[in-house]
Amino acid sequence: MNKKSKAILWHVLRLAVMAALVAYVVSQAEWNDTVRDGTPVEGLKTIAARLAEEWWWVAAALGVMTLQSPIGAVRWRLLLGVQGIHITFLESLRLTYIGWFFNNWMPGGMGGDFVKAWYIARRTHQKAEAVTVVFLDRLIGVVSLAVLGAAAVLATLSDERVRAAQIILAAFLGPAAAGVWIFYSRRLRRLVRLDRLLARLPARLAATRVGHVAARVDQALFLYRHHKRTVVLSVAYSWAAQAASVFAIYFLATGLGSDARLHHFFINMPVVWIFWSLIPVPGGFGVAEGLAQQLFTASVFGTRTPAEAATLALTMILAFRVVQWAVSLPGAVLYLARRTDVSPRKMRETMAAAEPENGETPPIDDAGGGGSGDA
Repeated sequence: MNKKSKAILWHVLRLAVMAALVAYVVSQAEWNDTVRDGTPVEGLKTIAARLAEEWWWVAAALGVMTLQSPIGAVRWRLLLGVQGIHITFLESLRLTYIGWFFNNWMPGGMGGDFVKAWYIARRTHQKAEAVTVVFLDRLIGVVSLAVLGAAAVLATLSDERVRAAQIILAAFLGPAAAGVWIFYSRRLRRLVRLDRLLARLPARLAATRVGHVAARVDQALFLYRHHKRTVVLSVAYSWAAQAASVFAIYFLATGLGSDARLHHFFINMPVVWIFWSLIPVPGGFGVAEGLAQQLFTASVFGTRTPAEAATLALTMILAFRVVQWAVSLPGAVLYLARRTDVSPRKMRETMAAAEPENGETPPIDDAGGGGSGDA
C-alpha cells in the first residue's frame, strides 16, 4: 500500500470513528420534549431556547474566551524565545489567532499549530525548533489541564459525583509526570539509555530524515531544562487560558439550566479537553460530546432524568463550539490580510516533515507583502 492510499485509509477510519461517536451521542439525547417512565424530559430545542432568552450568559462566555488568544500569544512568544526565535507580541498574537482559526474551522487536529510554525520557519532556518515549540506548547497545555483538574480534585475528594473524572486525571497525570522526569533527568536518561538510543537512530535510519530530526527535537526540548522559569510561566499562562474556558462553559451551562457547581467544571472539563486534544478525530466531534454526557450526570446537572442530563451536556458542548468559532474569526481576517501563495494544507505538510531534504528551510515569499522581516 502506497503513502497516498494509507493517508486515504487513515482519513476514512477517522471519519468512521467520528460518525460512530456522533451517532451514539445523538442516541443519548432528546431533540424534542418527551416523557420517559412518566417523567417529563426537556429536549434540545427547549434547552437551547432557554440560552437564547438568557443571552447575557453567552455574552459573558464570549467575553472570557477573548482572553485566550492574548494569553496564548504571550506563552508562545516565551517558548519561541528559548529557541532563539524572537518575535513581537503583536506578531505572536496575529499567528495565534490564525492558528486558532484553522484549528476551529478546518478540522484536522493540530493543523492550525503547523500553520503557525510555518510562518515562523519561513523566517528562519530553525524548522525543527519551530515544530518543537508547537508540540511543547500543546504538551504544556495538556499537562496543565491535568494539573488544573487535579487541584480541583484535591479540593473535592469527597464528591462521589465526579469520581470518574478524578480517577481519569490521576491515571493520566502519573505517567505524564514520570515521562517528563525521565526526559529531563540526566541520571534517569542514562538509566534508560535514552541518549544512546537517540544517538543510534541516525545510523539505523540513514536513508531517512527521522533520526536527524529526532535528535534535533530531543536537543531542542532538553534545552528547556535550563529555562525552568520560562516553563513555569508557560504553565501559569496555560492555567489562565484554561480557567477562562472553564468559566465560559460554566456560564453557558448555567444559561442552559444547569445547577452544577463551578468546581464540577474544573474537574470534568479538563478530562473532556485532554481527550478532545489527543484522540485524532476531526474536530473532536463525538469525543467531547460523549465524554461530557458521561461525566455530567443527572446528579451533577441537577436534572430529572439521565436523558435530560445527556441532552443538556450535548447542548452545552455545541454552544461552546459556537463560541469558539465566533471568537476565532479574527484569525480569518488576519490570515487573508497577509495571505501567501502556499495553501494551509501545504504549510501543514511542509512542517509535518520537520525538515526539507537538504536540511535547510527554503525561502518562501509572502504574497501578502509583509516580508520576512516584517513583525
